[in-house]
Amino acid sequence: MFNTYHIGGHTTNTKCEVHLNQPSTGFIQKSNPVSRFIRFQRGSEIEKLLFPTESNINPRLYYTKVEYVQSTQRSWDRDRIESKVYEDVTVLQVCIFGDDYMLAEYVFNKDMNP
Repeated sequence: MFNTYHIGGHTTNTKCEVHLNQPSTGFIQKSNPVSRFIRFQRGSEIEKLLFPTESNINPRLYYTKVEYVQSTQRSWDRDRIESKVYEDVTVLQVCIFGDDYMLAEYVFNKDMNP
C-alpha cells in the first residue's frame, strides 16, 4: 500500500514509478545470507570507503590479514605479519541513528559471485 511512489513531473511521460520491497520501519533486517553489518560514524574513514565521492572508485572495505612466518632471528619462534586487504563491497541497506552514527549491511562482491 505505501510501497509505491510516483517521482517526477505532472505528465505521464515524465513520471517515474518506484516500488520499495520493504517499508521504512526504523530497523534493519538481514537481507542476504552472506551479508555483514558495520557501525560507523559520519565523516569517518569507513564512510569514505563505503560511499566514495569520485565516480571511478568502487565502494570497498578492508580487513586485516594475519600471517605467521618463521622467525629469522630465533629458530623456535614465528613472526606475526599483519596487512590490510581491500575488497570491493556492495552496500545493501543503511540506517542512520543516534548522533551521526550509521549502521550498514554490506556484502563482499567476491561472496556474491562464487
